[in-house]
Amino acid sequence: MSEDFVAVARTGQLPEGGTLRVRVDERPVLLARVEGEIYACDDTCTHEDSSLYLGCLKGALISCTLHGSRFDVRTGEPQEPPATEPLATYAVRIEGDRILVSRTPRARD
Repeated sequence: MSEDFVAVARTGQLPEGGTLRVRVDERPVLLARVEGEIYACDDTCTHEDSSLYLGCLKGALISCTLHGSRFDVRTGEPQEPPATEPLATYAVRIEGDRILVSRTPRARD
């Protein structure tokens, strides 16, 4: 295992269409399984400091329960206001049945 990645969960803990809140170092990260792929993004809405884990995942979009912002968990991009800033996203690797998440956010274009 690379020191840039940290094991956060087991694949069996995250069903298709489900989410899981984990910690990468001290940062809350949301895992989501969409169409068989596992994605990782910040768990905190960029509009208000509310956990996205409490929201509803429909397809690849997670909703914030506080004001209704929606984000694409694959890209972190906001899809519905009031949020306008994207979420940080993280590379994910699977080793055996372990889910590993990068400690470093993906670079933005």
